[in-house]
Amino acid sequence: MIKINLYDEFGSDLGQRYLIKEIFENLDNNSQKVIFDFKDIDFVSRSFAQEYLNHKMMADYEIEEMNIPDVVKNMFNVILKNNNFDEMY
Repeated sequence: MIKINLYDEFGSDLGQRYLIKEIFENLDNNSQKVIFDFKDIDFVSRSFAQEYLNHKMMADYEIEEMNIPDVVKNMFNVILKNNNFDEMY
């Protein structure tokens, strides 16, 4: 299991898609489970959220989130709704 604290990696604002893309590119495809900790995240851009969800849906391993603030949940749900998925968060 791998746990990634996004605040420790990038601070409270997740505004650039390349940030999450780099994390997923560096993950070992043999990982069985990855947990993303969203504690203390104040902002997530639409592009970051889209990139995160795209990678999550295509991953060959289990991905979980913890400590997701409402602002992040809301953005995830906007992305999912616009892509005709039921809300997940």
